[in-house]
Amino acid sequence: MSRRALVLDYDGLIVDSERVLADCVIERVAHHGGSIGYADIGHLFGTTEADDEWAALLPTLCDGLTLDALEAHMAATLPAISDALEPLPGVREVLVSARSSGWATGVGTGSDRARVEPRLARNGLLDLLDVVVTRADVTRGKPSPDIFLEVARRLGVVPADCLVLEDSPHGCVAALAAGMEVVACPSVVTAHCSFPDGVRRVGSLLEVTLV
Repeated sequence: MSRRALVLDYDGLIVDSERVLADCVIERVAHHGGSIGYADIGHLFGTTEADDEWAALLPTLCDGLTLDALEAHMAATLPAISDALEPLPGVREVLVSARSSGWATGVGTGSDRARVEPRLARNGLLDLLDVVVTRADVTRGKPSPDIFLEVARRLGVVPADCLVLEDSPHGCVAALAAGMEVVACPSVVTAHCSFPDGVRRVGSLLEVTLV
């Protein structure tokens, strides 16, 4: 029997960083006279390929807020908050279960390695992972399958033997396109979104069992 692999997204799945980012966007829009909620922007999370959509959306939400200004504000305020986030329920448990069952383990994320790996290490998770693949390691980000295919390549497993845990529709589309089994555990930001067919949805990673 070939070896199985567990592959996790990072933002919104391992830590609640997408809520932090979304709250920042909501606050900035309000600061500029607008009003939005998670349902207005959740579909844009889980991908690094949505800059054009963000740039087009912001002027419809409020006056005077550009994507460059929003990104500058987030860069100045969010890293320290995100650094302090603890793993979400079930993250450590599912990784320990995978290790004890002989599964390979990896993270496939659109975030920067320089930020993700220290955060994983601080939370005692990096040693539970065999590989971490980021957007910088591949040609295309999610919803293209490149990140997940690269995780499988580095782990030495076939895509069909991978179970992917994701929180966003974009990530689920990417994993399905890679030919992998997918479980969706939506964040509060993506909970309202429509997820693709073929994805099993759970409310917490504590509900995920490896068989």
